[in-house]
Amino acid sequence: MEIANRQILKDWTRVDEFPVDERERRTFEYHVVKDTTAERVTLTIKCFNEEAETIRLDPTVIPSGSDPDSYPQLAERRVRQLYSNGRI
Repeated sequence: MEIANRQILKDWTRVDEFPVDERERRTFEYHVVKDTTAERVTLTIKCFNEEAETIRLDPTVIPSGSDPDSYPQLAERRVRQLYSNGRI
């Protein structure tokens, strides 16, 4: 799917109860979009609270040659970083 100058590489995917450490879990969604004009690929993560409200929207530029199979691991790594930095 393409919207203007953006191409969706991975549509919104939900991950429930992802373990960020031994005791804590987080729910999030992520998607990957390529800006065809700027040749930039962005991984965007939406983190949710217990009431399913968005508490953080986190866009991160990733290498444009990233393997689509690596998107879930990139999202998980970013969620762990956000948690360890106290942002979620």
